[in-house]
Amino acid sequence: EQLAGLPETIERFAPGQVLWSGSPLGSYSARRLQEKLGQYHIPIHTAATGQTLDLGDGASLQLLAVDSHGAVLLVEWGNFRVLLPVGLGFESMEALQSAPQAPVTALLLSHSGYAPLNPAEWIAHWQPQIILLSVAAGDREGRPQPETLQAIQNYPVLRTDQHGWVRLSTDGNQMWIETQNNSQFHTR
Repeated sequence: EQLAGLPETIERFAPGQVLWSGSPLGSYSARRLQEKLGQYHIPIHTAATGQTLDLGDGASLQLLAVDSHGAVLLVEWGNFRVLLPVGLGFESMEALQSAPQAPVTALLLSHSGYAPLNPAEWIAHWQPQIILLSVAAGDREGRPQPETLQAIQNYPVLRTDQHGWVRLSTDGNQMWIETQNNSQFHTR
């Protein structure tokens, strides 16, 4: 479902190359995206655990884990670190939870707050300053689940079902957060 809109987007915003994680043939949307990338001759590179991409100006994107579900990404720039477990699976979660990691500035919850992939121990391991939760209003799966809400009750949380879109910006030292409903936050 995360890939469904990308084939049409490529026509307007063609990337120079693609870093692919997860199964390239795992769904109709993935196959369709692969076909569209091929039509436009856009190179596809297979993502691998441990890869680091230089984003310029000292910023980097690290692939902490890659498996059949996708990837767990860490963006770092100066004192800013955001963990994006967009393709988190149970095997990756266990491996990363046992690895030493410095605290993160922001943590995006996995799978719209699906409790088994957002346990309290996992969240505490990353020691986030703020938690981001991308979930649709009235999510038909009942997410975020009550166990997840319990696990995040002592953290500042921004939820797309309550705040609308969320824009997190940084200069590597400070962080600014804006939301659709005009909530604004600034941290050092």
